[in-house]
Amino acid sequence: MQQLLLDVFTPPHPNLNNFLIGANAQIMHLLNEFKMANSNCRHLYLWGPTGCGKTHLLRSTADQLHVPVNNGQSRFVFKPSHNHLIIDNIPALTQFSQIQLFNAFNSSIDGHMPHFILLAGEKHPSELSLRQDLRTRIEGGLCLRISPLTDEEKTQALQHIAQARGLELSTDLTEFALQNFRRDMGSLTALIDGLDRFSLEQKKPVNLNLLRHWMRRRESLVVRENETRSI
Repeated sequence: MQQLLLDVFTPPHPNLNNFLIGANAQIMHLLNEFKMANSNCRHLYLWGPTGCGKTHLLRSTADQLHVPVNNGQSRFVFKPSHNHLIIDNIPALTQFSQIQLFNAFNSSIDGHMPHFILLAGEKHPSELSLRQDLRTRIEGGLCLRISPLTDEEKTQALQHIAQARGLELSTDLTEFALQNFRRDMGSLTALIDGLDRFSLEQKKPVNLNLLRHWMRRRESLVVRENETRSI
């Protein structure tokens, strides 16, 4: 039920400023250069496990460049007018979309558009089940692994977020959050935001007991909502 409760939390809108860098300083530097159109790197592939921040970074960069984020599960058609191309979850690309992405690479390599190609997936490109010629194009660019935050880094980040809101989180609360909720920072940040509002509503300090009370409250609300929908 705790996981169900967390699903109703709304993470803050992603941007490059609210991404917790950790060991990913090089990636952040490159994406900021993309944003300023001041990068010598034209083709970048980011990879790493679920929850490490791939989608956050792609959406943030897309917002800065005023372009959409394509998802590998959706049909993609390359157009020479695309200034920048951003695709998430590329392992899901169909054969047709893989050919379109291959054509985009060729156009970019020849000095035409797109100026930047930014891609993401969970595995190193050598392990992707894609066309060999497309994998070669991807590996010909810069391929960087996103390093997930350690539990210690997440705890420090949560403490920093809480302090910015005038809150003080106990060690038992942060440990409970990391053990019982989604561990990506967007969801954990949403947890702190919601708990802060509930603290003001209840006029009680933020602590583990308040978190448990809030979870029971949200559990009751979700159950009632599901019962209403089933009528």
